[in-house]
Amino acid sequence: MPSRRLRNAGSAVAWAVFVAAASVTVAAGLRVLLGLVLSTDLSFTAMLPAVVVAALAGGLGAGLLAAILGGVVSQWAFVEPYFVLAVPSFRDAGNLIAYAILCILVLWAAGLYERARRRAESNAAAAARLASIVTNSTDAIIGFDRAGIVEDWNTGAERLFGYAAADIVGRPAGVLFGADGEPDAGGARRLLARDSAQFAAVCITRDGRRIDVAVATGPVRLADGTWIGVAAIVRDISREVASEQALRDANRHNILLLSEIHQRTRDTLQTVAGLIWTCAREVEDESARRRITALEQRVGAISRIHDQLHRSADFGTIEIGATLRQLVGDLVGIAGRPADMEIVGTTEVRLRSDLAVPLIFATTELVTNALTHAGSARPTVRVRCGRDDGALVIRVSDNGRGLPEGFEIGRGRGLGLRMATSALDQLGGVLRALPGTTGAAFEIRVPLTAEIDASPTAPSAAAG
Repeated sequence: MPSRRLRNAGSAVAWAVFVAAASVTVAAGLRVLLGLVLSTDLSFTAMLPAVVVAALAGGLGAGLLAAILGGVVSQWAFVEPYFVLAVPSFRDAGNLIAYAILCILVLWAAGLYERARRRAESNAAAAARLASIVTNSTDAIIGFDRAGIVEDWNTGAERLFGYAAADIVGRPAGVLFGADGEPDAGGARRLLARDSAQFAAVCITRDGRRIDVAVATGPVRLADGTWIGVAAIVRDISREVASEQALRDANRHNILLLSEIHQRTRDTLQTVAGLIWTCAREVEDESARRRITALEQRVGAISRIHDQLHRSADFGTIEIGATLRQLVGDLVGIAGRPADMEIVGTTEVRLRSDLAVPLIFATTELVTNALTHAGSARPTVRVRCGRDDGALVIRVSDNGRGLPEGFEIGRGRGLGLRMATSALDQLGGVLRALPGTTGAAFEIRVPLTAEIDASPTAPSAAAG
């Protein structure tokens, strides 16, 4: 790399020396020829063209070198005594000073010209690159004047709309924007906003096809800020629009299908509950009738849980606290006896629907048992739901007689507790009785693993 730079620098210096020497030689020759024709002393002035030519052809370095060489040659060859480098006389010194001043002015002017020329070349190259990008862009790029007349039309626009530039330039924008084959003046007006804008529109191609497009516009202004028109980038989004419509249609179909499945499932559960209730009426043994009736109530509970899941806006997940409030409130009405309910949810806990069902079922079993076995005329049942140390905790308690001494869930004969325990086993949860409380109290604890917890955030909070 350093050797290449040295070679480039050496080449530049050699070129400057060559240009300066050649310019001075030509100027000296012209001075000799002019001296044969004119009697005017042009000893130094004749070298100024050499300075200009050297500066333009080889740069300011070559111009400066030409100025120095020209002064030396003029003093040596054209000022008496000829071909002797003597100390300049007063008159010759004045000529040298005037020559130096003129050379400085010439070099300054040449520098200004060179900078302007390079700037113009750079601007021309940038404009050419920009024009090439616009012309060959795959997106349609269209230029409109202030009246909405097409002025610029690239190859992308030709491919999109089917018009050649010669066929569309000079025509109004309303020809391109419309629906049902009719020009859309409103769509055309949106193009002429003086601020940048993005919008979707329907365009008409040359062969009459309608296409959905995304349009991004920006104002075109002169250097002084005068608004002269609009540049628009138009992209075909017909496939995206068709795909979105297909997704909406599929989603609508799926919702209708889910509603149909829900309706059939609910009807089936209600039919099963009705059959069980009919069987219970025909059984004479009171103990057997109570067992069958309890089974009918649990089928009804499953039906209500299913109905509550269907009402959720998100079929994939369910918020436990809100669901329990609804279902527990229904249980009080079904119990057929006055009762007071206290339902507290300290934090939002959202679970996957398929995993939430056994948890809700177990909770409703505990609430049903509390409403059934609480001894007071108007029992109070409390339900608390929240997070505690990475687990979902639900506590159900009542103000009844409490649990019998030595009670253990695993040894109980109650169908409800056995079904609740079995449901929680699916989630890796546990059900335990809380000792030392007034009335009966149970706690459900389910670890909130990533597979179970579907909450957007999972803050830690005590269940209370």
